[in-house]
Amino acid sequence: MQSTTKQDIIQRMQELYVYDLYGFRPEIKALTAIVYPYETINSFATGIHDGLRRLVVVTGYRVIIIGRRLAGGGEVIVIPRTAITSHSYKKRWFSSTISIESEEGDYIFTNVSRRVVELFDWAMEQPIAQ
Repeated sequence: MQSTTKQDIIQRMQELYVYDLYGFRPEIKALTAIVYPYETINSFATGIHDGLRRLVVVTGYRVIIIGRRLAGGGEVIVIPRTAITSHSYKKRWFSSTISIESEEGDYIFTNVSRRVVELFDWAMEQPIAQ
């Protein structure tokens, strides 16, 4: 079985023109273990949620949220796209916001790069992969 490599994720970041923003994030290593082979990543974003900077990744199947802690490793939240009830974004000059509402809870990410909020919206509007 083929696995997803860090190079695969970096290549996708380059295709989405976000490598300069997120290519060196420590969460990328954890993401390689989570993403299925042949699962397409449609969006990357980082924002602050519950006081921690987290990487938000949208794929055709799910939304993956990866947070790093200074001690004790990281935290991973996986939300199936079918469980998401709504999403939104606010594009501001210095502090854009993305939010996800799901059956499992609400997630609001602040201090998101304004460059990626429309990409996030586009990714969330894509049909859910079967």
